[in-house]
Amino acid sequence: MDQLNLSSNQEHIIDVLIRKNPDLDRGILSKAVAFIAQAHEGQYRKSGMPYTEHPYEVAKILADLKQDQPTVLAGLLHDVVEDTDHSLEELAEMFGEDTAFMVDAVTKITAAQEANKTAQKAETYRKLIIAMAKDPRVIMIKIADRIHNMRTMRYMKPEKRQLIAQETLDIYIPLTHRFGLYKLKNELEDLSFKYVNPDEYQKLVDALIENKESREQYIQSVIGPLQIKMALEDFDCTIQGRTKNIYSIYNKMLSRGCQFEDIFDIFAIRIIVESIPECYLALGYVHNLWTPLQSRFKDYIATPKPNLYQSIHTTVIGPDNKMVEVQIRTKDMDLTAEKGFAAHWAYKLETQHEGEELAWLNHMVKLQSEISDSKEYLDFLKVDLKPSGMTVFTPKGTSIELPQGAIVLDFAFAVHTELGLHCIGAKINDEVVNLDTVVTHGATIQILKSPHQEPSPEWLEMVKTVKAKQELRRWMRNSMIQQSKDLGKEIWIRELRLAKIEKDKRPAEEAINKYFGTTSVDDFYERIGQGELPLVDIQRFLNGDRAQNSNDSAKALKFFPSFNKDKKAEYRDEMPLQIGRETSLMIHFAKCCAPVPGDKIVGVLRPQIGIEVHNEDCPELKKLTDGQQIAVQWSEQSTHAFEVHLSIENDNRKNFTYDVLKALKDENLFMDRISSAGVNYSGRVRLVFKAYRKEQVDNLISNIKKIPGVRQVVKS
Repeated sequence: MDQLNLSSNQEHIIDVLIRKNPDLDRGILSKAVAFIAQAHEGQYRKSGMPYTEHPYEVAKILADLKQDQPTVLAGLLHDVVEDTDHSLEELAEMFGEDTAFMVDAVTKITAAQEANKTAQKAETYRKLIIAMAKDPRVIMIKIADRIHNMRTMRYMKPEKRQLIAQETLDIYIPLTHRFGLYKLKNELEDLSFKYVNPDEYQKLVDALIENKESREQYIQSVIGPLQIKMALEDFDCTIQGRTKNIYSIYNKMLSRGCQFEDIFDIFAIRIIVESIPECYLALGYVHNLWTPLQSRFKDYIATPKPNLYQSIHTTVIGPDNKMVEVQIRTKDMDLTAEKGFAAHWAYKLETQHEGEELAWLNHMVKLQSEISDSKEYLDFLKVDLKPSGMTVFTPKGTSIELPQGAIVLDFAFAVHTELGLHCIGAKINDEVVNLDTVVTHGATIQILKSPHQEPSPEWLEMVKTVKAKQELRRWMRNSMIQQSKDLGKEIWIRELRLAKIEKDKRPAEEAINKYFGTTSVDDFYERIGQGELPLVDIQRFLNGDRAQNSNDSAKALKFFPSFNKDKKAEYRDEMPLQIGRETSLMIHFAKCCAPVPGDKIVGVLRPQIGIEVHNEDCPELKKLTDGQQIAVQWSEQSTHAFEVHLSIENDNRKNFTYDVLKALKDENLFMDRISSAGVNYSGRVRLVFKAYRKEQVDNLISNIKKIPGVRQVVKS
């Protein structure tokens, strides 16, 4: 293609790109600019501008980030395959395989390839994540593309703007953070906030404009003394002041529950020096001037963030007793903070962290391959892409990236699945802590494990990381299958014994499978254990279908005689199943009556649940099928604490709740939660606590009834 037939505007675009990144080749850029002008001819954006405006702006952002030739070319060409008749093969032949690969990576999966929009979006992201792991330059194109689209969103319909802005908050902003592109992250945050919450955005813009002059004066009141201090110490550095972006100010207001006027640390001072030792020297000078807040000090030089971000953060009480955040870093660190570790690719700076910054990406590729459901995958992305927030260490010094709020159990699963499954706690700074203890940035953690420990369903609610949740779900799925088989086999053998069928006369596997439509005896056991095979069907099978005849219905009852209220009945069930195994996923205790060891109980086989245990006098039993009830009794080995709910009707008087808590303490019982409400002279207290046996509950109820003013105590 003749490169001389370029318009003055096209020549200007090429000049700008080369000015931003002098390493780019003018000849190849001219060829690409001419090509997209022809490819997108007749296409216009919603603003009315020629479509080529968009790829030009994307390429400018990439050149400004000092991206290499193939990446800038891919930025120019990124919409060609999606929006024109040109193919990837053409692009590969004209501009190289690298450029064609990146264009393909950012090209959406078309609706024709997917049945619905959710699946289309999920598959497009899967494709992008896999491509990013192969070539991280891909994400630079995608982020540049999103930034220009966000800058020009005013031409779109309001509902479309909100959808795109929310997607940017959920996916693209976490990606910019992951890659250390803080300057672009701040811009994307404010643009997204503008469309997601326009009213709050405008309020903050107005407030910032209103106090702009006083804010700038205050920043100078901080920078001035700092410059004098550094000059007196003959210390060479650059000092900058800036106001934090609107979205971060809004988040501070939310987290602190206050108004704009109450936020004093909306500006930050940045000190840029030549070397790492000078960072710590500058820190000393800052702390000599103003009192630091120890709780707000973070050393990201000693412990860099996973995206290579390094800086010292300290918050001091500055002039007028206002909090001021000071960031101290070297020039190289500032380059990384502004342009992400992409700057390291461009300049090939050697770093001790080389390769580690993309470990999360390989981890994501592995995890996403295990999620087939599109909606679940999109939810996974929103959680797993979020900034990690902190780095913690194994005793051997290996760094582990975790989100804010992660617990010891999350750390254990991050190190190794088996460690997580058998975790009983940890040692942090030689102190033994529970597995639900929240970990802190920079901590060294030694996991404590036991071969006898197994996960419980509550763990799923406790953990924060996607890996921990996935591994727990996988373990529970496998365990539930095995436990349902074991439970089903136990029920089957019990029924055979009750029917007094000897071993050599038991039904053959072929006969069982034919009658119940199962594929194997294990499948048969599993379906019994999961409550999918009605016990009456098993009864009919063992009786040769005689139970279908009404004349034989009385005989059929002999398999379920424990529910005959006449204790002198001829066929009383003397083989109840043992209940109380703490780790069983197939045995559940009904919340309607909350049985505890010592209560007379009944089991009900429920589909997809297993055995649900009720008190024998629970009103809910009347709503359930009699044919699914099965005799159960408490295991003597049970050491599990059971949740109990009490509702206490009382006279509305002072210190009544204190008296209830004292009764609980006297019985040495552990309280989960308590709430109280009162109207005029009447009150109600709801108490939730843990008990190991019925006697504890009975004693507590008896003692509460002795409290002055108690009208009624009901176990609910």
